[in-house]
Amino acid sequence: MTDVREAADDLLAEKPDLEPDLRDLLAVDERADGWTFDDVPLDSGTFGELVSRDIVAKDGDEYEIADPPAVRASLDGETTNAESDVGDGPTLPSVSLPSVSRVEAGAFGAALAFVVLLRTYVFPSVFRGDYVVLPSNDPYYYRYWVEQLSAEATGVFDFSVLSGLPGAVGKGEPLMVGALWWLTNLFGGADAAGWVLAWYPVVSSVVVATLAYAMAVRVTDDRRVGLAAVVLLATIPAFAYRTGLGFADHHAFDYPWLVLTALSLVWLADVDREDLSDTRTWLVAGVLGVAVAGQVLAWEAGPLLVGALGVYVASRAAVDVRADQSPLVASAPILGGLALASLLSHLAHTGFGWHTDIVAYSPVLLLVGVLAVSLLGEGVRRADMPAFVFGTGVVAGGLAGLVILQTVLPAYGSKLIEQVDYLLFKSGPAETQSIFAGGPSGFLVGPILELGFAWLLAVPMLVLASLRAYRQRHRPWLVVCTYGWYFLALATLQRRFVGELAPFAAVLAGYAFVAFVAKLDLTTPPTFGGKANKRGQTEPTSSLELPDRSTITAVAVLLLFVTSAGAAQTAVRHEQVKIADDKFRSSVSMNEYAEQRGQEYPENYVLTKWGRNRVYNYFVNGQSRSYGFALQHYESFLAAKNPVAQYEKLRERVGFVVTTDLDLNRIPKDSNYARLHQRHGSAGGGASGAGHYRMMHVSGDGSVKAFALVPGANLTGTASANGTVSVSNTVEVDGTKFVYRRNAEVGPDGTFSVTVSYPGTYRIGNQTVTVSESAVENGGNVSVGA
Repeated sequence: MTDVREAADDLLAEKPDLEPDLRDLLAVDERADGWTFDDVPLDSGTFGELVSRDIVAKDGDEYEIADPPAVRASLDGETTNAESDVGDGPTLPSVSLPSVSRVEAGAFGAALAFVVLLRTYVFPSVFRGDYVVLPSNDPYYYRYWVEQLSAEATGVFDFSVLSGLPGAVGKGEPLMVGALWWLTNLFGGADAAGWVLAWYPVVSSVVVATLAYAMAVRVTDDRRVGLAAVVLLATIPAFAYRTGLGFADHHAFDYPWLVLTALSLVWLADVDREDLSDTRTWLVAGVLGVAVAGQVLAWEAGPLLVGALGVYVASRAAVDVRADQSPLVASAPILGGLALASLLSHLAHTGFGWHTDIVAYSPVLLLVGVLAVSLLGEGVRRADMPAFVFGTGVVAGGLAGLVILQTVLPAYGSKLIEQVDYLLFKSGPAETQSIFAGGPSGFLVGPILELGFAWLLAVPMLVLASLRAYRQRHRPWLVVCTYGWYFLALATLQRRFVGELAPFAAVLAGYAFVAFVAKLDLTTPPTFGGKANKRGQTEPTSSLELPDRSTITAVAVLLLFVTSAGAAQTAVRHEQVKIADDKFRSSVSMNEYAEQRGQEYPENYVLTKWGRNRVYNYFVNGQSRSYGFALQHYESFLAAKNPVAQYEKLRERVGFVVTTDLDLNRIPKDSNYARLHQRHGSAGGGASGAGHYRMMHVSGDGSVKAFALVPGANLTGTASANGTVSVSNTVEVDGTKFVYRRNAEVGPDGTFSVTVSYPGTYRIGNQTVTVSESAVENGGNVSVGA
């Protein structure tokens, strides 16, 4: 036990009423590096006793607590590290979990439960009987490949399948697909793929929330901020729906690596020369290396995400130069982590063939860049030059690096620039639009739709925290701010990066929320981060206490208001991406139709709008790896005016066509869309009907209709020369009755021929003829009047 701890224990034993004064003194000591007697709420007698017992020490004209952890441990009744150090000689690094009270554990558990609730309340729309219906379109791409690998693998440890990934997967998201394949095999093989892909985003959200909590507490030394950050993160729409039940896109796999990288940087933020001999420093550096490698291997745009690390190092080096501290020493663990990441990425690239050279060796480029920035900062510091010289050097060095890259490795440099341009400036789906897209209203409303009211708290806090972090040289806050600005810039270009911004916005908004609540005198104000001790680690956080009922009610009302917009928009996003019941039922009907007729792929391919094409094809034929064919042919098919020509073009490649309600001002009567969706293949509006498209499913409201491509039955007969013959049949599909009518021109010889796509009894004038199912399915000939 330390002398300060003994002195504090003795003082509290003699005068227990001084405990509040000691806690107030600790709060002042955390907020300032040095303070005077006038800064503390103590009388002169109490203050003099603290000085006489060596609990408070004088440093020049100011005072400070001699050993804050010992005083806090005395107040909280905890055991200090010094008490557990026994004997001399080398020891293994100590790894201990923070002490957590029941109140803290309960609050954190409730916050995580809230995260899970907002992602799993859509359970009925995902698990429908024996089916696992993943929302959106792209999850079925990953589901296809996970099932393929599971079918090929001989067991959980058959990693040979990972070296045979096709180019689209091996150069896209190999680590994600590989991890999901391994989990699927672990839980029973291909049949478990739906369950694994459905639940993995939810697990990811819990992991990210936990890491964000740890980061907030580490940065601010305040568990209230951590809890607020988790609750706000739960309701950030752009993050919530991408980690919702069943939304098995690559984003949910990217987020944990990103936040783990940032958390590692926070842990390493205040490293000094003494810490380089501490094994724990290098353990954290190893975690950083694994996180960076995981980020790069998880997605082909992973290098863009880890680019935030380079920006942080440059920002922190500027702070180091200004504080006359060594940027090279502070960067040493980061360099070690990047060296490990480079090695892991290289092994995956050469061993499994994952990713292109540009992606696989991006950690090496980052390593070189961090080293160059650190050396430049070290040189500027030793030359006693101002910090702006360093900033100018970084900009000039970055431009020079691009020139050198283009000169020495022109193919590599051109490809790198091409891929960055593709990722950041390609226009297309909604996710490639700016977070501010939509004119003046979009500039104001767009960010709130993506981040909820957390946006209104996070942005002012980002500006304030950035200024304070730079001026006060608070490096952990600098990590959060750098990542916040970096991903805000990316989200300004494309809103797909708002999910990456979310954890950092949540930490910023969490701090702002607690500070706002404190302004209302409902709690004590948060500090801007715990006072760092000599090991570069913040002091233990004070215990979270349960407030009175009126305070809980007031805070709950405020939190409800702050999270209301995000929670509402989260519900909207879940509804937007879920697979509507009528679309799912149509796919089941098409699958049953195809099975009854023994159709196999591509005979049972479903042509739809590209945004749901993978969904339909997964449930009908299991082939959901691409929507390219639909993207090329669907719209042209609907606009085409010759249904026979379209049938001849598609019949060897397409088995079904799905039409849905379209919000169009004017639809040509002779277009395929009008023929099929509006008239079910019947003639009308001066346009002929269609004889090769049989509606075999229609939703209850008629908004979704599925047509099978069929040869059709050929009706032939005789009538008055050069006239027109109408053939009609009353058809019923899924409870919907309609009259199917086709018109045929009679030739000069008095004969006519017309193809019909539905079986049943047709009326031609005063005659009737029955068309069989077989005739429709096989292109049979049926004579009228025979």
